[in-house]
Amino acid sequence: MPCFKCGAVQTDPRKGGPSPWARGVVGDEQILLCPECQAVDPTWTEQLRVCEACGGTRLQIIMGSIVCRACGHDQTVRSD
Repeated sequence: MPCFKCGAVQTDPRKGGPSPWARGVVGDEQILLCPECQAVDPTWTEQLRVCEACGGTRLQIIMGSIVCRACGHDQTVRSD
């Protein structure tokens, strides 16, 4: 999946290290954001969808549901 802002292709992190890429949900789509775009736009997190239960932004889409990785709240992806 490319970067949501610039289209850069994700690279593998260093062995044993965490990925510097950020993951989130914008609208009803899972997105990735590269480290460069995170640095250029410090307000990028304001675009992320938030959990209806806890307000967290650590969301991921799994089989038609948006699941909060912080509290486990599960909400259905809207189909328009």
